[in-house]
Amino acid sequence: MTNTPLTVPDTADELVNGWAPLAQEALLQLQGHDACKFLQGQTTADFGKAQTLDVIPGAFCDVKGRVIADFRALIVDPENIILCVMASLADLLSTHLTKYLMFSKAELTRLPEPPWGVAGSEAHRHFDVDQKLLEGNRAVVLTQGWLIPLAHQTSLLIAKETGQMAMNLNNKSLDEFESAWRALACLRGEARVTSATTGKYLPQDLSYDLAGWVSFDKGCYTGQEIIARLHWRGTPKRRLYLGTATIKRPNEGVKLVSPTDARAVGSIVNAANHGNGSVILVEAVESAAGQAVIIDEMNQQKVTISDAPMGYFSSAETS
Repeated sequence: MTNTPLTVPDTADELVNGWAPLAQEALLQLQGHDACKFLQGQTTADFGKAQTLDVIPGAFCDVKGRVIADFRALIVDPENIILCVMASLADLLSTHLTKYLMFSKAELTRLPEPPWGVAGSEAHRHFDVDQKLLEGNRAVVLTQGWLIPLAHQTSLLIAKETGQMAMNLNNKSLDEFESAWRALACLRGEARVTSATTGKYLPQDLSYDLAGWVSFDKGCYTGQEIIARLHWRGTPKRRLYLGTATIKRPNEGVKLVSPTDARAVGSIVNAANHGNGSVILVEAVESAAGQAVIIDEMNQQKVTISDAPMGYFSSAETS
């Protein structure tokens, strides 16, 4: 097998058109007078001026500035916030936050159903959404719930009544839909921290600062000192890149090494099957850009890394 880079699609239409629940995601609901205040002191994002229907992405970090979990927050109203997080980290994150919630007028609960993924132009037309509304970090209120625009013709749907929702996979299996969803996340440069990588990366390693997921103008939050020092006084050693491989989805968190001297140059953040291989998000040193590097302990299998760091698609592309 050769390591020829794969051709990657530009839009969801090339991979999938439909909607389905996302088993890899979970929803946490934070309710109470101090909901925004609590998140202001616990996350990289700025909740100081949060308004109804705002969508705020960010990360929870530990005292060393390492990302525990990433999230998207839907402001249903300033005292009712729904957090979309990775399902594999939902319980760990809840446990972590509970010890701080003792001092806040807010309560955190896990909702019983996950969010839904909506992918493709036909799927968005089904929900009869005005495309002009799908811009920026704002949710759209639908009869079915709240639609959160992402990019590459994808959106999250937080359903009000999941019992009234029915999947539409357009002749694909649920596994195929979820695989396509993961691939689209990689293509738009959205790095997700999982149970295999929690506590491993600084926000800058995942280019969260470039995506606007880190506020450097707000007050203190857990991990802020280290994250801000790197921003103002240093240069990130690693950034997020798109990679491709001719093997099926490799494991997250696996080290990448130089083919010349076996020196560690990065790691696999996320990966998704695509065609006969996979698309991969890697965090890597600048010298690895444009190179084919070895996946550690995988019999010389390689990841071909893009020439430049990923640019996150902040504007929605659902038309």
